[in-house]
Amino acid sequence: MRDPRLILAVPPPRPMAQTPTPIHHLPRLSKMLGARIYCKRDDLTGFGFGGNKIRKLEYLLSDAAQRGADSIVTCGSNQSNWCCMTSVAGAVLGMDVYLVLGGPVPKVDTGNVRLERIAGAKISHIDTADDAVLESASRDLADSLAARGRRPYRIIMGGSTGLGALGYANALFEIIAYEGAGGVRFSRIIHASGSGGTQAGLIAGSLLCGWNGDIIGIAVSRSSEAQQQKVRLVLAQIFAGETLAQTKIIVDDAFVGGGYRHKTEACTEALEIFARVEGIFLDEVYVGKAAAALIEYGRTGRLHSDENILFVHTGGSAQLFE
Repeated sequence: MRDPRLILAVPPPRPMAQTPTPIHHLPRLSKMLGARIYCKRDDLTGFGFGGNKIRKLEYLLSDAAQRGADSIVTCGSNQSNWCCMTSVAGAVLGMDVYLVLGGPVPKVDTGNVRLERIAGAKISHIDTADDAVLESASRDLADSLAARGRRPYRIIMGGSTGLGALGYANALFEIIAYEGAGGVRFSRIIHASGSGGTQAGLIAGSLLCGWNGDIIGIAVSRSSEAQQQKVRLVLAQIFAGETLAQTKIIVDDAFVGGGYRHKTEACTEALEIFARVEGIFLDEVYVGKAAAALIEYGRTGRLHSDENILFVHTGGSAQLFE
């Protein structure tokens, strides 16, 4: 493998997040589930309303600035955490942000849409849930801006490119540093897996540093096979030219329910448990489904009393106010 210092230095990230984010032991949840549960609090990245998207944006917007971009174009759902964080980060760096959002025009701006308005984003809506349609529309928008003399930098939905995923390779390095300082060894990392960048970055970090625990992505919208392929494509961008066919990618799709943004009873229960037992609010789209998996693993004996399990809270709680 290549030297991680060389990979992570090109381009140098533009610091915006407060990292390393803390890792908290969750004593009451641990007692409930029969294992030692810890939580990496990437909802506390300290930028905007927090969340893991800023890790990707540090790399992507640094690249945009180096390329002389004056505007950012991206897309996502009406309540996309990614689009909200991009709006805020772009504004802070003096760039106009253009969003193509999937879904009907809301009657009232709530949740992430309201935050995007506050940050000054320029928003258009397409009443679709088809990612390909949204990506095509964002490409057309970027082309239109360029034709008018602007210098747009287009980012795919979720920022899950090889470059963006480097932010989560850094997160894995933070986890290893915590293990070394605290004398704790995590056997499994459990997190929500959506656009694939978080899981690809964690796996990349583990490959670079020889961390050999299990990284378990809980799919929020796709089958395990489709999600594994999505993660593998991002990994291929990070390790261009490397052979990754044997790399282990673990995805559990048992908690998807009806699909992306479809609430499940298990997710709703998980939100209530985390809030009432540990005082931590999750969201209903991503982290709530991952928490439902964690709780089900404990109830069905898939966690063990001698294990240290790390649950990653990737943020997005503003969605609760939609």
